[in-house]
Amino acid sequence: MPDDRHSPRPKGAFRMPPLFQHVTPVRPEDATGQVAAVYDQVNTEFSTIGPAVMMLSPAPELLVSGWALLRESLVAGTVPRWRKEIVTVSVSQTNRCAYDTAGHLVFLRLAGGGHLADALERGTTPAEPELAALARWARSGGTPPFPAPEAPEYIGTALALHFINRMVLALLNGDLLPGSMQEGEPATFDGAPIARAIRRQRTPGDSLRLLDPLPREGIPAWAGDSPVGPAYVALRTAASRSQGLLSEPASKVVRDTITQHRGLLDDRAWLAESLAPLDPDDRPAATLAILAGLAPSQITNEDVTRWRANGYTDHGLLHLLGYGAITAVAHLETTIAR
Repeated sequence: MPDDRHSPRPKGAFRMPPLFQHVTPVRPEDATGQVAAVYDQVNTEFSTIGPAVMMLSPAPELLVSGWALLRESLVAGTVPRWRKEIVTVSVSQTNRCAYDTAGHLVFLRLAGGGHLADALERGTTPAEPELAALARWARSGGTPPFPAPEAPEYIGTALALHFINRMVLALLNGDLLPGSMQEGEPATFDGAPIARAIRRQRTPGDSLRLLDPLPREGIPAWAGDSPVGPAYVALRTAASRSQGLLSEPASKVVRDTITQHRGLLDDRAWLAESLAPLDPDDRPAATLAILAGLAPSQITNEDVTRWRANGYTDHGLLHLLGYGAITAVAHLETTIAR
């Protein structure tokens, strides 16, 4: 048998990096219950179940509500998909989430916004003043540049991406790009099922049947009576549950630190000062939650291993990260939903 260990790799060939870090997702063939129901709906609508969906599968309540918010705000609704993809790309660029930026640039092009994707990819704003205002709002907040009836879809899309970006940065391999893309080689999905799915009309509210119970209280005013409201409340509720994962002093430090800094940070040099008031036993959990909200790409294997020393599972890890992420998202909600 020939030994090809040192054979040159074909031009353009590359090794697919591992998809996930820190968690082991549920494979589609092993899914049951709520996870299977979400996978079925995602597969029906997109003909593929991507890593950004699978990463939440060890915590079904986060998977269900996260998918519902994304579907009802971005995928369904009456606002043209290409306009909402301006928001997804702008948010992902602001959060320096390469995976989601690359993926949503592809979706923007497939939805008919090729020249808009080109502008955003160059780091500029669209030439059209109305669309430039939309991109600026997605990046920085302020007065929404769209009519109130469209607010649920735009605001829901922005909040969904802020949450997903943080979880992607924490849980997906940092070298991973959608569609097995290499740096500098744009993905081409022409003719693929997902390309046809982009323009397909969806019935609003179809994902709400997956939520049990369906939230009926605490719906934010910006959501009106749209399906986006219950989906957002479901995610906010599920991700805010941290019982048994964070002590009350640790929860307060997490909330206070995320409130103080907001936005995503490039390093973790500031972290030790934030953790200093806590008992040493509380610091591993607080570290993960704070970083999930402010610097998810800075989470290390050592951080996770230190926290897992007490026997915690993937389910607990996702809830801990989700707590930090949704705490940050709740603060961002006040700046983009004025």
